[in-house]
Amino acid sequence: MIGPQLLIVAVIVMFVIAFIITMVLLNANAKKIIDINSKLVENQNTLLEHNKQQEDTLEKRINELEEQLKQHIEDEVTLLQEQTRQHRERIELTTNMSNEELMAWIDQEMDERQLYTDTNLTLKMMAKSLGLTQRRLGALFKNNEKYNNLADYLNEKRFLLACRLLREKPNWTIEAVGAEAGFGGRRTFQMEVKRRLGITPLQYRQGMENVIDQETSAQVSD
Repeated sequence: MIGPQLLIVAVIVMFVIAFIITMVLLNANAKKIIDINSKLVENQNTLLEHNKQQEDTLEKRINELEEQLKQHIEDEVTLLQEQTRQHRERIELTTNMSNEELMAWIDQEMDERQLYTDTNLTLKMMAKSLGLTQRRLGALFKNNEKYNNLADYLNEKRFLLACRLLREKPNWTIEAVGAEAGFGGRRTFQMEVKRRLGITPLQYRQGMENVIDQETSAQVSD
């Protein structure tokens, strides 16, 4: 009887041990699953937080852009209103001017705003900038005794500015002076200066430098 009883006890002990081992393994697996789930939840929360931050950042940027756009539109409207006001004032100012008065006014506006430095300036563009009709501006130069046409007038303005720059900007190249004054290229600039003075822009600059040197020497001698 002792033999079968020991066998039963051994079976029971083995069953208990197997049960315990199974429970330990199940517990370990359960713990791993819980850890994995915890990490997944943590990662999901981190992702949600990151998305929330991105949404907040995007919303903030959108608000900033909307504010900038609003300010830009307000500035453009203000500028347009100011330009319209100035345009009306110019029309009212020039409506009853004689040709001589209008020409003097145009001279002043052109010198102050240096519109002639735009190489591509046309009669239409100039009329629009001055607040005049193209027809009136064209008629003014057509009947002008001093200038043959608008191009002659613009070239004189550019020529005068270029001569001043040749004197005041000795370090500038001839090309830079011509471009700043509104001439389309070096050749056009040289031809205009030679037509009016009989010398090249470089010769004009050198001549002015000699004059300045002579005046400086005379002052030193005195």
